[in-house]
Amino acid sequence: MNYVIVGNSAAAVGAIESIRKVDKEGSITVVSNEKEHVYSRPLIAHYLAGEVSDDRMSYRPGDFYEKNGVVKRFGVTATGIDTVAKQLNTDAGVIPYDKLLLTTGSKATVPPIKGKDFEGVSAFQTFEQAKAVKSRIAPGVKAVVIGAGLIGMRAAYGLEEAGVKVTIVELLPRILSRVLDEKGSAMVQSILEKGGMKVYTSRKVEEITGENGQVTGVILDGGEKLETTIVIIATGVAPDLEIVKGTMIRTNQGILVNSYFQTNDSDVFAAGDVAETYDIPRDKPMVNANWPNAHEQGRFAGLNMAGNMTAYPGSLGMNSVSFFGIPVVSLGLCDPETEKAEGIEIKEKLVPENDIYQKLVFKQNKLKGAIFIGDLAYCGAIKDLIKEQMLVGIIKDTILEEKYQLYSFLRKKRIEKVEGKNIQWPEHYTSQQKFVKHFDEKSWTEREKDKRAWK
Repeated sequence: MNYVIVGNSAAAVGAIESIRKVDKEGSITVVSNEKEHVYSRPLIAHYLAGEVSDDRMSYRPGDFYEKNGVVKRFGVTATGIDTVAKQLNTDAGVIPYDKLLLTTGSKATVPPIKGKDFEGVSAFQTFEQAKAVKSRIAPGVKAVVIGAGLIGMRAAYGLEEAGVKVTIVELLPRILSRVLDEKGSAMVQSILEKGGMKVYTSRKVEEITGENGQVTGVILDGGEKLETTIVIIATGVAPDLEIVKGTMIRTNQGILVNSYFQTNDSDVFAAGDVAETYDIPRDKPMVNANWPNAHEQGRFAGLNMAGNMTAYPGSLGMNSVSFFGIPVVSLGLCDPETEKAEGIEIKEKLVPENDIYQKLVFKQNKLKGAIFIGDLAYCGAIKDLIKEQMLVGIIKDTILEEKYQLYSFLRKKRIEKVEGKNIQWPEHYTSQQKFVKHFDEKSWTEREKDKRAWK
């Protein structure tokens, strides 16, 4: 079997590992327009901040490709697919395939701003772009980040941590509008401003200025000028569908796939940020672009490509970031007003003086989404409840108050999940000793008492 994968990120890694579990002999070729060994894309902001060095950016060990018998075609751009001849067209020639996986991810949507080609103006999606931005960091340097979505905010925080004076310019009335609600956006903006960042909302960048080919500033609507030597354009991303243009492959927001990650051509698969999969809480297809989803989808796609047909249960939109030590997490349907969702019930906990905001979104007695800022208590359990779509009416009014009913519910759930179950150790773990999970009733009860006493 001849497997070809376009893209070299989380979904590709998941697919390679799954294929090799099922098929030890088939050939695997990875085609990527990037030249680097697979790296952890979420870490590029931490790299910019100086928190992560070059040698810690790798997502898998240096011999990952060799150990899995992968043919690397890095620095090669895939230009199209011939689904009849079953071949991938690239700028370096034609590559035949039996099974093809598209993990092309997303691409930046850059508006036609005058001056965007000056040196020092960049998007913020790749390790190469992060290196270019970092090379311009020096004492007294200023930066302007255009766009206050998740990518822009991560870039802004990385720059601020590196000692750069950062200004954020957002066209919409609030920041992080796609991952938070109004209260959450306002709280995060307050956190950023208290940390020293300048945030403009409902403002537009009219022009980027420069001298001798180097960026020197930006001009906002109304004529206000901001001096800067770094400009990051983070005005949005969209699934990279370029490779399927002109083909029979069906697309909507992303490439449409079934629960086995097959497109309408059963030998062509898609996974990760480019794929439109079933969204569990919303009960409809969506692109849920994030690193954990991409790896998991790649893992399922690899199994199915190799013939071990395994249905994917669906994805959950998840976003996690931290600003000045304050964590921000959103899950699933967290802003139902924006999405015009009906039949919604909301529970909230707001402590602005401590930068704490928690929100739960319910529909038909099921958890559909959540926001956690400042306090992540039970965030993991909430994520599981959203993914499992369990009926939670009995504890709906007790979750944010962390009352006894919540502990009792989670205790019963955990007993059912772990009692008497065997753990199968992965091959790379040193211990192969059998371990049987056991629910310790006494320990749990003591934990409850401690928690209630603390309250």
